[in-house]
Amino acid sequence: MRPLASARAWLRGDEARDAALPAVLFVAGIHLFAVVAAAVATPPAGVDLRAVWTHWDVGQYLGIVADGYSATTSPERIVFFPLYPALIRLGSALADPLLVASAISAVATVAGAVGLYRLARMDASRSVARWSVVFLLAYPASFSLVAPYTEALFLAAATWSLVLARRSAMARAGVAGFLAALTRLQGILLVPSLVFEAWRGRRSGRSGRSGRAIRPLLWALLPVAAFGLYLGVNVAVFGDPLAFLRMQREYWFHENAMPWVVVGGLVNGVVAGPRNEEWATVFVAPLLAFGLLAVAAVWSVVSRRSRASYAAYTILTLVTLLTLTWPISVPRYVIGVVPVFLMLGGLARWPVVAAVLALVSAACMLALTAIFVTGGWAF
Repeated sequence: MRPLASARAWLRGDEARDAALPAVLFVAGIHLFAVVAAAVATPPAGVDLRAVWTHWDVGQYLGIVADGYSATTSPERIVFFPLYPALIRLGSALADPLLVASAISAVATVAGAVGLYRLARMDASRSVARWSVVFLLAYPASFSLVAPYTEALFLAAATWSLVLARRSAMARAGVAGFLAALTRLQGILLVPSLVFEAWRGRRSGRSGRSGRAIRPLLWALLPVAAFGLYLGVNVAVFGDPLAFLRMQREYWFHENAMPWVVVGGLVNGVVAGPRNEEWATVFVAPLLAFGLLAVAAVWSVVSRRSRASYAAYTILTLVTLLTLTWPISVPRYVIGVVPVFLMLGGLARWPVVAAVLALVSAACMLALTAIFVTGGWAF
């Protein structure tokens, strides 16, 4: 009966009310809004519930579930990391793959929101933690947490990796980091943060003595093993561990350039591009996302609520994303950078400002949801 009593106590606690419940309502609300938006856009034929979320990368993940990776059939799919499609494939023994994918995203969204709340509460008040969750759910690209994308799974794994590292539970933090790195390439950027937390725990004496003290550092390196496993998949399919880089260039137009070249290209697009829907999603939104990341990077260095582990993760993410020559998905990638929302949660001291910003952000998110579910480009 003790686990049941603990579960009941948790459901009555702040974490459930301030993070889990809003996340559940968010997932349900976005699904409902998506159906309505799609129905309004296609009134004569009616809305196809299966087609609401099956746009852009969703088809790639479902294709991997159905056919796996191949060097001859859709070789470009190798750029999509294997954990999410593997989980969908596992669950598809019981239900339709698209339904399974949506369920994974839903559960991971709730887990990610709870992890963010818990991380915020380690350094700040309940109000700051609550607003951190609000800004996560209201973020303009957060509809992709509900879509069958990797955003929710990556957010949950990355956030709980940091939570567990802060608790000096480095074995579990390493496993969570491993899952993050097997979900997205960005997961490898957690390694310096986990190493820092492991080293901090070791110096404070929480890791024990002698040989046992080195184990947390080894657990912190576990995301590297996940990346090695992904390279092994490349070898198995293409005979080349770096085949994914070639596919990124040939099929997805991703190469590397100096940051000022990337930012300059976005600025030119904002100034000279035609003022249409894609102008906003292809040029304006990525530029604003880089600005938000840059502010978060500065905050992660100077704020008393931040840590070196947060700064390392935020700055590394910013620098790596700034080298992408085609950064059209950067607004979506920001979701996985937890310190961004920890920073925004600090607006709790100015509740009117926080409320207005959250409402504007949520309005943008609903507009982008409508664009996505009707087949337009939205990250």
